[in-house]
Amino acid sequence: MKSEIYEELKVRAYEYLTLNRFPGTKGHKEAKSIIKTILKEKDIPFIEERFLVKKRVPIGAFLETNGNSIEAFPFVGSLSGTFEGYVKEEFVEGDIALQEVKSINFELLKSRNIKALVCYLSSLDQIFYGAVHEDLAVVSIKKSYLPKIKDFYVRIHVESKEEELRCSNIVFELGRGPVVYLVAHMDTKPETYGAVDNGLASLMLPYIYEELRENSKLPFRIRFLITDCEEMGLEGAKYHVSRGLKNAYYCINVDGIGWNSPVVIYKDREGYNDYELSEKFYKFARQVGLEVEFKAVQTARSDHIPFKKAGLKTLFLSSHPLPIRHTICDNYDAIDWQIAKLWFVAILHFLKNLGRT
Repeated sequence: MKSEIYEELKVRAYEYLTLNRFPGTKGHKEAKSIIKTILKEKDIPFIEERFLVKKRVPIGAFLETNGNSIEAFPFVGSLSGTFEGYVKEEFVEGDIALQEVKSINFELLKSRNIKALVCYLSSLDQIFYGAVHEDLAVVSIKKSYLPKIKDFYVRIHVESKEEELRCSNIVFELGRGPVVYLVAHMDTKPETYGAVDNGLASLMLPYIYEELRENSKLPFRIRFLITDCEEMGLEGAKYHVSRGLKNAYYCINVDGIGWNSPVVIYKDREGYNDYELSEKFYKFARQVGLEVEFKAVQTARSDHIPFKKAGLKTLFLSSHPLPIRHTICDNYDAIDWQIAKLWFVAILHFLKNLGRT
């Protein structure tokens, strides 16, 4: 990686990664403008795929119990309204369920007909900004508030609003022949900056293009895809895949890089990714000094999944564990720039050699 490109990336990253990029916000619009400006400056032709997404957008929430008002925040997709009952970990019908974020069991919640869900993040004393795809009220609180609500009668006030959001993917290509996708999403959850998840990777894509254009003759076409609305349910990737994937064979998804736990995820929530691709990247990354691990992460879900379901061979690059994901701690200062640089070099090295080994 050229030193001037590395320094430019770090400078541009500050402006981009200090924006909340939740669709429909001012920050989201500004971030799209930054990406398009970079592409124009580098003389990279691109198209913008526009689509609409209808979602319940969270506005705010709080809990009342024993005269206390407790800060909370609704998940994207949460029902709006007032809900009251006893908050229980061992819940029955009529209760409000209490669950740790990573242990939420929506099938169990539905089967017991619970009124609402309060969740918390066990690894950090921060609000977790999540999404729910069920007709359920879901709010997140800091774990330090648990003693004030657990096993108490609580009233939850949730405000959300159904909105139709204007979203768009950005697509640009390099080379000719069969298509290899390089995918990264640019959006965030509400209130967060998503520097690791996934601002850094999405901002890297134009710089990877620039280096490949100057230094490589590829035996295939790379289709760079910066997706939108991944955090709302992979909406951008689903939209792109729905338009057809002619002559496409591989999808490389970069989601959550720049933290100190780099991984190649060979198996995720939707099953196995391509083992051969995963193993090749693992070896190339180790050669350039990126100490990646080879992992199955059963909870992981990201933009490669619609491509996998469409029959493409997939490679999933990320960080695990990533305890700051979907919290305000995932900000510019969280990035390990030495690891970020090694990711850049490893991806570049892998693409240059893909199809030649």
